[in-house]
Amino acid sequence: MNTRLSSRLLAWIVPLSAEAGAFARSLLLAHLIGAEELGRAMLLALTLRLVEMASDIGIERLLIRSPRGEDPDFQAALHGAVILRGLAMAALMAALALPMALAFADGPSAWAYLSLALVPLFRSVLHLDYRRAERRRDYRAFAVVELGGTLAMLAGALAAALILGTHWAMAAALIAQGLALLLLSRTVARRRYEISFDRKVLAECWSFGAPLLLNAGLMFLTFQADRLIVAAGYGWAEVALYGIALQLALLPAQIVSRAANSLLAPVFADAIASGNLAAAARHSVRAHAALAVLFAWGFALTAPGAIALIYGAEFRPDALLAAGLAGAAAFRILRAPYSQLAVATGRTGDPARANLWRAAAILPAVALAAAGLPLAVLALAAAAGEAAATLRAHLLARDILRHPLTKECPA
Repeated sequence: MNTRLSSRLLAWIVPLSAEAGAFARSLLLAHLIGAEELGRAMLLALTLRLVEMASDIGIERLLIRSPRGEDPDFQAALHGAVILRGLAMAALMAALALPMALAFADGPSAWAYLSLALVPLFRSVLHLDYRRAERRRDYRAFAVVELGGTLAMLAGALAAALILGTHWAMAAALIAQGLALLLLSRTVARRRYEISFDRKVLAECWSFGAPLLLNAGLMFLTFQADRLIVAAGYGWAEVALYGIALQLALLPAQIVSRAANSLLAPVFADAIASGNLAAAARHSVRAHAALAVLFAWGFALTAPGAIALIYGAEFRPDALLAAGLAGAAAFRILRAPYSQLAVATGRTGDPARANLWRAAAILPAVALAAAGLPLAVLALAAAAGEAAATLRAHLLARDILRHPLTKECPA
């Protein structure tokens, strides 16, 4: 197997393993702590994810994309940016602890939420060298760090579930993962860990990431808000049922999105340089469309029976719920190349413009939940929102797909 092929395989294996780890974690907790506690555990993870997405300005992607990505001074300045982001995340997590505990009276305690502030503190001092290697399409260090973090997460979940038997197992899993990522990023680094705080680089991070930050907020609404609606309008067992079905439906979309981050960024950069961006983008869209159709068909047919078999009958979704989530995830798979195309061409506001249409579907979902309608209706609303967002993404990219960019004709 040649080096280029094995490297591309790693770019797929890493997100596949990460999502498989998340699946294994939910399966493990479902059997060891039960549906009610799993629902509470999912709310903990959901809150941390909110904090992460609310501060995601794409620092790692800037390191890969920037012409200064190999410059040690630039990397040191990005380390400084990561520290500031991590401290802000930890402060936000601490600030949310009490309001979240009060909002869900029989949910996790404020201490459980507060413990998760450790995760962004650990991640604030990650060494970015393992991401710098992606510039050369070398994903070996990335694989060591990410796969090691996944294994640590599963070990933490298992130990805490056996000892505590409550939703605190989720907190232990996430903290263990954050610590492992920190230690492994230092282990694989080839450069010394250096920090600087450069106003120009911080401004560059903000300029690059501000549109992504807006999109991240919209992504939270599109990925996670359904579970908050279920937590507010239904019971903890329903949170677990819907959360498991949604997690499994989105698993391929997450894998495709993370692989696209690693694979399409250098491909589109090379295509821009050679004037072949339109052809490369069309090829990527066609490939993702085939993946989306294949997934939607397979998930809708097999999910109810497979989930009941693996998790237990109490977690079985009905056929309409499975079909709705399958459609939502399929449109998200199709949208992955459009998002990467927008970042590659400097149009970082386009993903947010598209996701506004998905976020708009939250409003009818809230009304449907308040009316006491079945969970399947929420999934159908999600599918309609994803379809609208994908159509919007295509329309925004239409000119790029028709007319290749070159060095002389930048975005």
